[in-house]
Amino acid sequence: MHRIDTSTAQVDKFGAGKNGFTAGNPQTGTPATDLDEAFFDMLQEELAGVVESSGVALDKTKHNQLLTALKALLLTRANPFADIKADGTTVAALGNLGAAPLASPNLTGTPTAPTAVTGTNTTQIATMAALQAAINDAHTFAASGYQRLPSSLPDHTGLMIQWGSGLVSTPGTSQTYTLPQAFTTAFYQILISHDDGLSTTTNIAAFAAAPVTSSLTQFSAVGYHLNGASTSCGFRYIAIGR
Repeated sequence: MHRIDTSTAQVDKFGAGKNGFTAGNPQTGTPATDLDEAFFDMLQEELAGVVESSGVALDKTKHNQLLTALKALLLTRANPFADIKADGTTVAALGNLGAAPLASPNLTGTPTAPTAVTGTNTTQIATMAALQAAINDAHTFAASGYQRLPSSLPDHTGLMIQWGSGLVSTPGTSQTYTLPQAFTTAFYQILISHDDGLSTTTNIAAFAAAPVTSSLTQFSAVGYHLNGASTSCGFRYIAIGR
């Protein structure tokens, strides 16, 4: 590409070595700038080259091909920013954009991320929503409830403690009861106690309990009044498993 350099060009119009055009001045005898084929060829090939490099064929009936070509070359590249990566200047480019680096980014403000499903065991980012869901999923605080303790086991089956109460309607007869929450892999132990230990001795009862074989949700219990009474007797229990 070059600036006009015919003998009638206005020398240094835009600075040293930067010629320009003049309309001339008959009163001073200054001629208008002559144009030559070299200048017109330069303009033609510079502009046509941009259009053709975008894959568009020149069409004399269209007056927007240069704009179309620039959009195709700059805005709809098949591999955007591939040249930046190839040049090895990705870090500098991110810095120029004010973006965080890919390695060890120092994020500010309130960055967000997808919320992982409870029980996810990957390197996925843990959001506050995922943490709250995990906490809520780990316990139920009520008269009958449970608390699951944190665990480093691959299946996330930490120790779980459950509690509740029940009633042996027929003393001396074993009955089956269901826990508030099913254990995931094992039902270790059930501890049971009289539900009215501070009353008179006539109501005191003794109990025995054990997990139902192969069950992660049920236990059996039997109770007896120490005075031989046949009325129902209440109990409280703590179950341990995971």
